[in-house]
Amino acid sequence: MKALILAVGVLFSAASLASSLTTGDRIEAITLVDQHQAVWELNTNTQVLLFSRGMKGGQIIQEALESLDAPMPDNWRYVADISGMPSLIAKFAAIPKMQDLDFAIGLDQEGEATHLLPGDKETATVIILEGLEISKVIRVDSAKALLDAVK
Repeated sequence: MKALILAVGVLFSAASLASSLTTGDRIEAITLVDQHQAVWELNTNTQVLLFSRGMKGGQIIQEALESLDAPMPDNWRYVADISGMPSLIAKFAAIPKMQDLDFAIGLDQEGEATHLLPGDKETATVIILEGLEISKVIRVDSAKALLDAVK
């Protein structure tokens, strides 16, 4: 019986650790550095948070932002969890390539600041915020879907 209780307890604690933020939850303010080593902040002024956990999601966001007629709005933020990327590839290939982009990308190199954000490696996540409260979470698989989600 003790083994059963222990097993159930482990399952519930693992499930609670693996859960991600959702509609109605509050995101804590985040401060990271971007691809230029400048301070990047997610704060109460942010209304749209674009999040990628993998290269595919990053490509979707990049394509959407590059298709805008104007620069990314000031109340939008883009953050990428690059913790799964080997550090040498990040340092010598990926980050230098990101430096050519016209928009800032908050880089979570450890995966700790974004571990509760919803998302997977195959999609991009659009998180609509009011203050720092999540009002909508939309996972998208194309630049067009991303742009439609933020209209």
